[in-house]
Amino acid sequence: MTVLGIETSTAACSVGLANDSGMQTERSLIESHIRSEKLLTLIQKIYDEQKITLSQIDGVAVSIGPGSFTGLRIGLSTAKGLCYASGKPLIAVSSFESVAEAVCVSRPQTSRVIVSVDAKQGDYYFGGYERKNGARCEFLPVQIGSLNSALSAVNRETTIITDQIDEVKKFADKSGVIENILSYCRGDVIARIAIEKLKEGVKNAPENLEPMYLKDFVIRKREKTQ
Repeated sequence: MTVLGIETSTAACSVGLANDSGMQTERSLIESHIRSEKLLTLIQKIYDEQKITLSQIDGVAVSIGPGSFTGLRIGLSTAKGLCYASGKPLIAVSSFESVAEAVCVSRPQTSRVIVSVDAKQGDYYFGGYERKNGARCEFLPVQIGSLNSALSAVNRETTIITDQIDEVKKFADKSGVIENILSYCRGDVIARIAIEKLKEGVKNAPENLEPMYLKDFVIRKREKTQ
């Protein structure tokens, strides 16, 4: 089973392939405002490198949030388009669950991860994950709140993954490790989690799937200049 994974919930635009034989490959760019221009280019590059086509994969997985409003919309619309064009199933994966999994793979000694991302206007998206008997478990459900709330469950065994390292350092004096989230936003990890979901029969209807926003999108009008 081979799945294409798309991750656009942050400034990282990442595409990856994974299969149930252990193959994983990923290509990414980290730069603001490029997802709509570069996402399809990255997908084609992955196809070309692996000598595979859309018709040969078994599903399309997409990071569903929380995260950037614009990024989530671009990633989801691209994934839906690929599924409509190919008839392949669509699988939604929590952005934070994927980040926590990427951390645990990169840092096997890590047992407890809190992911915290700036949601603007003083709010933060956050969620917590830990390893128990080799399985990834959510101990802090994904939610929105203050940075104090996000870090209330931190101890010295906790790794904090965030896009606001300097702000987190002001509050997380008991944390062992604080790292930037961008290197853990990976399309191949999205794909690998989706493979397990597909094996369990989990898939999403493209016409009904929406990003996990958690917060209303506010459009601010520009003030007129004299």
